[in-house]
This record gives sequence, structure tokens and C-alpha cells, in this order.
Amino acid sequence: MMAQLELITGGARSGKSAFAEQRFTAAEAICYIATGVMLAPDQEMALRIERHQARRSANWQTEERYLDVALFIQQHHFAGYLLDDVTMLTTNLFYHLVAQQGQVQPAAYDDYIEQMTNPQIKEIEQQILTQWHDIVNAVRTTKQRLLAVTNEVGLGVVPATRQARLLRDIYGDVNQYLAQAADQVYFVISGLPQQIK
Repeated sequence: MMAQLELITGGARSGKSAFAEQRFTAAEAICYIATGVMLAPDQEMALRIERHQARRSANWQTEERYLDVALFIQQHHFAGYLLDDVTMLTTNLFYHLVAQQGQVQPAAYDDYIEQMTNPQIKEIEQQILTQWHDIVNAVRTTKQRLLAVTNEVGLGVVPATRQARLLRDIYGDVNQYLAQAADQVYFVISGLPQQIK
């Protein structure tokens, strides 16, 4: 039986996205959910997006979004979804929720995050985990297939700033949740995928 939910994790430039793309055939009607939505001009990010786009099959549909992903899955039906990537969706969602909670503009994010209380942090963490729960539930209830690509975090040094540590911890919690929920999990190291679940 084909796995309905797969998580593919690995470090930066480990080959995880290319491996995920190879899990589908070029002929399949796949929806590529690209979560690296550029909210501001960024040449490095634009180059990354171009590289990813060049590898995709012409038969695949690209959906650029990080909000309402569960609703999108509920309202559409594809042979499969490739969500790339979990970390970027979580990052964009984090800043979106910070803006809502603090009623702040991007220029004030850093200051607001530095003074956030533990209950405020917990509220945002819970909202993010709820979003991921809703995505998994949408996949299960519609009986569709989702491959989610994520970055393995926490293998390096402890981040220097509070903001980076908060995000690292949230990424770790999201990854653990998705790994538990997934039917299969792969860890990609230097282009070599290892099935760990």
C-alpha cells in the first residue's frame, strides 16, 4: 500500500527536495505547494525558487502559499501534493501570527519578539501546531497523498539570538509531530536517502 503521508528531512542542500520530486512521476497530476513565498525582494531566494521550478514537471501545478493549506487540500484533488518546505511554511506562519498578535509591522518584529512573554510564545506555537494538525487531517480525510519536505534542525550550534532559538524549537516540535503522523520518514544525507520509518 502506498504511503499517504511521507516526511522527507535533511540538512540544507542535502538533496531532499530532489529526492521528494523523484517520488512522483512527471506524468502524475501533482500539486507542488511552494511555501517559499517571497514577501519582499530577495535575489538569493529568487534564485532558489528558479532552481526548484526548473526541476518540476510541466504537468505539475504550482500553488504558492503558506496560509490555509488545509483548506486548499480539502477543496482540491490531485494525484499527490509535494509541500516544499515545512520549515519555510512554519517561518512565514510564525511572522504572520507575530504581526497579528502584536499588531506590528515587519520593521518592529525583532523588538516585539524580544519582549514576548512565555504565554504569548506558547499561543503562537499552539496555533502553528494546530495548522499542521489541520493539514494532516485534511490529507487523511480526503484520502490524498502528501510528501512534506523539511529541514532537520538542532544538529548545529545553539542559535545566538532568542528569535532564532524560538524558531529552532518550533521547527523541532513541528518535525516531531509530522514524523509521528507520517506513514514513512526519510532522512537525506549528501543526496543519499535513508528510510527511518
